[in-house]
Amino acid sequence: MKFFSIITAALLPLVAISSPLNAVRDFEAEAAAKALAVKTSNNAHKVRDLDAEAAGLIKRGTKYCDIVHVSTEVDCWWLPKHNGNGNHKVRSFAGTANNIKFTCYTNCEDVHGNTSWDWADDYNCYVPGYYTDNTCSRGI
Repeated sequence: MKFFSIITAALLPLVAISSPLNAVRDFEAEAAAKALAVKTSNNAHKVRDLDAEAAGLIKRGTKYCDIVHVSTEVDCWWLPKHNGNGNHKVRSFAGTANNIKFTCYTNCEDVHGNTSWDWADDYNCYVPGYYTDNTCSRGI
């Protein structure tokens, strides 16, 4: 009986050590590794998209919207803010029935009481939500 107890006591830790443990995923480490891979990829769109995701980019179904509240044209920006470090105007839209495709939005700089910025998917830029019609804009 003692022999069996000694063998059990000696083998039990070995069995426990050799059994595969369920790996615990470290989501923060995975996100940091993904961010590092993207930031070192020299792909400006991926870097911008990762930064936008970190800033709270909100995915939604595709919407086709017009530009409103402007008598001439509104600028579409690389980042969801006016000017600033690393930002530049990508293009401008006239205030007419544009039917521009938007696929997501984020909250950023306030424009006339509206903080949403809509992503113009075909042009790779942001338009302040104040200048998109009610189909896209979260409202003022």
